[in-house]
Amino acid sequence: MIKKIISGGKSGVEIAALDAAIRLEIPHEGWCYRNRKTDTGVLPSHYNVKEIENPSYFERLEKNIIDSDGTVVLTYGQMPVGSKAVRNLADGHNKPLLNVNLGTHSLDDTVSLIREWMAKHEIETIFFTGSKTGRGGGSKIYDKVIQVIEGICGVKRERFFGFQEETDDTIS
Repeated sequence: MIKKIISGGKSGVEIAALDAAIRLEIPHEGWCYRNRKTDTGVLPSHYNVKEIENPSYFERLEKNIIDSDGTVVLTYGQMPVGSKAVRNLADGHNKPLLNVNLGTHSLDDTVSLIREWMAKHEIETIFFTGSKTGRGGGSKIYDKVIQVIEGICGVKRERFFGFQEETDDTIS
């Protein structure tokens, strides 16, 4: 089970991970750029992240990797720029890393892969990062990441006319 989500709040995977943490009431934290700067503006204050002094991409990544038990890189298609840096930093700090392409793995497969990885490496605190493409532009990465984290946490969903709705197991 996820005990804490680490994220820096960049658009796409990282902001989706923070939103999933809030929705599921999972503690979250992470490191963001100075002045809470993101690709789309300023990261709102309701996200529990700290600013780094140095505006270095690598410092932000490294702090988030260090503060986690392991890193999950979620992509939709190509690996994002910086993937090599994530791997090198994770390896350098002896932290497990899992890359999953949401374009080639089903939601169920992705959830299973991450759960197995978590069990194998005794992961409870995860740094989620990956593709930056956010909510707009026709990208589904934001919604997929929410669904993946809900799946890892065992939130049950029911398919209804192409939409997924949460179900209440207490209804008879």
